Amino acid sequence: MAGFHRGLLITPGTERQLGACGLFRPSPSQRDVLSLPAGPLPVKGADPDMLWAGFAELCGGDRSTADYLLLAETFPAWVVDGIPSPSAESAASPADWQRFLALLDVLHDRDITPFLITPVLFGSFSGAPDAGAPGELAAVLSRIGARLSVLRRIESDEQLADEQSGGC
Repeated sequence: MAGFHRGLLITPGTERQLGACGLFRPSPSQRDVLSLPAGPLPVKGADPDMLWAGFAELCGGDRSTADYLLLAETFPAWVVDGIPSPSAESAASPADWQRFLALLDVLHDRDITPFLITPVLFGSFSGAPDAGAPGELAAVLSRIGARLSVLRRIESDEQLADEQSGGC
């Protein structure tokens, strides 16, 4: 399974939702640390078919587009979990959102399938700035919203039950 447009935005990421989509959380024994130009990247799982990593690890700190490009050469599908709401007080920094946008751009341009897991609905990526959000952040969030708009959304266990296919 490959292709950015086959990706999913999964909220809140229950075991039932993930299982219906053929995704199973890696066990602690599958944790690994990958060597990248910006430094080591702790991941939850890395096998030939899929990379599973957290938002904080992929988009925090000193990560760069070079890291994402290098990873894109190896992994045809990515699971990114723990994606915060951009409207939350404790949300990621503007720099983290810029790195997330760079990550999405690489996944899109390399036609890699993303599975994005977030505990909250992603209604905040409309481009309208949150209270006090600087214009630059609003522009980044708008671009993220544009990338996410092509992904199918799984927003509840009930949605899976209601769909004809019975899964993803």
